[in-house]
Amino acid sequence: MVSFCEKCGSLLIPKRHEDNSVTLVCRVCKIEAKNKFKDSSYSISSKIRHDEKDLVTIVEEDFDIRPITKINCPKCNNHEARYWEAENRRKTEEWETTMYFKCTKCRWVWSE
Repeated sequence: MVSFCEKCGSLLIPKRHEDNSVTLVCRVCKIEAKNKFKDSSYSISSKIRHDEKDLVTIVEEDFDIRPITKINCPKCNNHEARYWEAENRRKTEEWETTMYFKCTKCRWVWSE
């Protein structure tokens, strides 16, 4: 049995009292329904369906698939860094390639 507030239409939620009876209360306007239920196991449940577009992947670590090379970090002197290449346009309409590095220890990013 699902009940809704007569005033605002919100879903009523169960509230347990000291005598173990249950009433339904509106979350929004806090109006309590007049009916008391003696069944102490009253609960509300429903199945929620999610589209695949609603799913979110949570990655707890810094997950980087770029390759690692041996190079000294200018900030912490670590000997490994991930690297990638990017093309940048110069003022003369020419393209130049820049190498970027990200330290595997302190995550400092620099270019050469």
